[in-house]
Amino acid sequence: MAAGKAEQIREKLRGVIDPETGVSVVDMGMIKEIAVEGNRAKIAFRPTIPGCPLISYLVREIKSAAEKVVKEVEVQVMR
Repeated sequence: MAAGKAEQIREKLRGVIDPETGVSVVDMGMIKEIAVEGNRAKIAFRPTIPGCPLISYLVREIKSAAEKVVKEVEVQVMR
């Protein structure tokens, strides 16, 4: 079931678009891992460049999209 939820989250994240490129964070390879346990998800996210000014915005959008599938979401920004 966790694998199914992880895939559902990945599909929701396809709607999170990087404003600079117009491409989804999934298609750009920014989502490195989605781990689901029960109703919690931990998402590893790597921005395209360190210090990207849009990190906070993208983290909020990723969290919001994933919360459509699970109740608790932690987004880990990888550098």
